[in-house]
Amino acid sequence: MKKVITFFLCAAMALSIAGTARAADVKTIAVLPFSVHSAEAIDYVRNGVWDMLMSRLSSSDQTAVISKNAVVESLGKTGGKELSADEVSRIGKALKADYVVWGSITKIGSSVSLDGRLFDVAAGTSPVGVFEQCRGLDEIIPKMDVFAKKIQYHLLGTIPTTVIPTAEPAPVTAQPRPEGRQPAPGSSAVEALRTRQGTLTAVINPDFINAARPLDRKDFWMTQRYPIEFKGMDIGDVNNDGKNEIVIIDGTSVIIYQREGTTLKQLHKRSGGSSDNNIAVDVADINSNGVPEIIVTAFVNNALQSFVLEFDGKEYATIAEGLEWFLRVIPTAEGPLLIGQARGLDSAFENPIYEIRWRDGKYVEGPRMPIPQGLSVYGLTIDTVDPTGKDVIIALDEYDHIRIYEKTEKPLSKIEIFGGSDELVWKSDEVFGGSSNAIDLRTPGASSSSNWADEKGKTYINVRILTYDINGDGRKEIIIVKNLSSSGRLFKNVKSFSKSEIYDLEFDGLGFVQNWKTRPIQGYVSDYHFKDVDNDGKNEIVLALVLGTGMTRPRSVVVAYDLKVQQ
Repeated sequence: MKKVITFFLCAAMALSIAGTARAADVKTIAVLPFSVHSAEAIDYVRNGVWDMLMSRLSSSDQTAVISKNAVVESLGKTGGKELSADEVSRIGKALKADYVVWGSITKIGSSVSLDGRLFDVAAGTSPVGVFEQCRGLDEIIPKMDVFAKKIQYHLLGTIPTTVIPTAEPAPVTAQPRPEGRQPAPGSSAVEALRTRQGTLTAVINPDFINAARPLDRKDFWMTQRYPIEFKGMDIGDVNNDGKNEIVIIDGTSVIIYQREGTTLKQLHKRSGGSSDNNIAVDVADINSNGVPEIIVTAFVNNALQSFVLEFDGKEYATIAEGLEWFLRVIPTAEGPLLIGQARGLDSAFENPIYEIRWRDGKYVEGPRMPIPQGLSVYGLTIDTVDPTGKDVIIALDEYDHIRIYEKTEKPLSKIEIFGGSDELVWKSDEVFGGSSNAIDLRTPGASSSSNWADEKGKTYINVRILTYDINGDGRKEIIIVKNLSSSGRLFKNVKSFSKSEIYDLEFDGLGFVQNWKTRPIQGYVSDYHFKDVDNDGKNEIVLALVLGTGMTRPRSVVVAYDLKVQQ
């Protein structure tokens, strides 16, 4: 009898310990009602989102959702005001929650902006978020389904089968690509994109499995640290000496360097005034005289005042100034193409994009480019990414998603419509790019809010998108930076990045696959190129890397890697 009692006591103790262990693994979540900004009464949408998220997140026995009553009681102590991150943290701690879900829904006309975040109470960060521009209230529900799925995946490491997105493709597991990595016979790569059967970087290219570290650290090179914040960089033979130079801009200066061994020798510096704000630089021979120009987009007293420098054999002379365009050079099969965009009234990049040509000793607007009106000249390129040889527009949108468009002059408002359009070929779920380089479109002397998230005048200048056939298979890949933020891109108007990754993405007939990506790099990439920086006849990945932003003493370096991939 004693043995039986002992057995049951031990079993009960084991069950108790197991139960305690399981309880310790349960993640407690507080779901707050989303704040609503709308001229219409759409509280029913907020309540629907609230109920839906609580239901989705309660579907696992590894998550516990705090009751509505407890949340409402805690919110009552805030007086109904808009919550800051600190207040969300305080509410989470008061409710003894591991995580807090919160966000906002903003409706202006038929457009709805959705901003949802998962706040990690212990870490004080937001590791998961959804930031979408919806074309109507009908799109909110599927977006929130995806948000709930992301939260479950982050917390549990698995995607619950109860959450089935109605407007997003199912996750794709890594799988071999077809023989020779070619689309099926007779298929159109662009048409396959439209089917949305692939999600960007959801598939890892098996041909590059052994290239997990494509940037060779043995051939890694880094400059000394400079006490400035690099805003832009380009590389080219700007003094016609047969060697490439590095052109760097900070907020007020243009600096030209020549690499000598492991150091940089400064060849020239053009200093501007305190009211200058240089935002972009390119190097290209647009006037076809054999000497590449240095093309700088600059704001002076909140007005576009771009300028161009060129070496005349003795000095770097200003051959154009006061240019009222945002300027960017993109490579094409015919040579470098300079595109320009006049500043808009309501938003910086609302105007059409034109080719900028050199004619009669000056830069003038050429033909309008077949680029959707409303896109920015920055974070944009034109190239083919499939074997058909058909050019498409590849662009980062304002929320840092990659979008692919057919060539068109239509405005974005007529392309990004409910149900999709023929011109919008594809959109990534994952974010890329990201920039801290900003301009302020408010008139000088305008009052400034202390809350960065409310500074509607801020417009960000996104990073480049590069295309190159690195592995020599006759197909262009996208080389793109992803700048990483500890705040998870919480606010559209506040962007701060501390790490970065570089991706090589290639189209396989269904979507983009990730050939390789780097490990996280300490620092924010403000600009980058795939060019020959050391004049050895081979291109390197060259980064303008900012090690500190928003500091009294920023630091920046130039980093170059030889590219080593399996071919």
